Amino acid sequence: MSADGPVVVGIDGSADARRAMCLAGEYALALGNELVIVHAVGLTEMVGGQRVVAEGHDAEIAEQFAGWCEGVRSCGIDEWTPALHDGAPVDTILRVADEVDASLVVVGRQGSGKRPELLLGSTAHQIAENSPRPVMVVPPIGRVTHPDG
Repeated sequence: MSADGPVVVGIDGSADARRAMCLAGEYALALGNELVIVHAVGLTEMVGGQRVVAEGHDAEIAEQFAGWCEGVRSCGIDEWTPALHDGAPVDTILRVADEVDASLVVVGRQGSGKRPELLLGSTAHQIAENSPRPVMVVPPIGRVTHPDG
């Protein structure tokens, strides 16, 4: 792992992922590192507001992903590398981080519920638990982030 390595962020099109993408971009920009934006295409995807089987919707998914990535421009980030791959989010994000020798992996946290073990969210939890690289978990926007709330 190199301190000069790219910052890798996983996104899924949600507002929380956009926040994580902007923070990852700002961090990468401050360090002078590359930003790599990753989306893992699952068996199903949201396309045009509907959940569809991903197969046969490659062009729509790629266009949607490109639009999500463009959202980082509003955070002052003008350069990034898109990484759109088939696979489970955890496996895909960790694989890309390894391939580019990432200095940091960033994910949003979408966990919910009053039990502390549910607050992190399964993807963020698995990435933090399995990554040999530093991981930044970005809390959700406007939600209670502690079990007493």
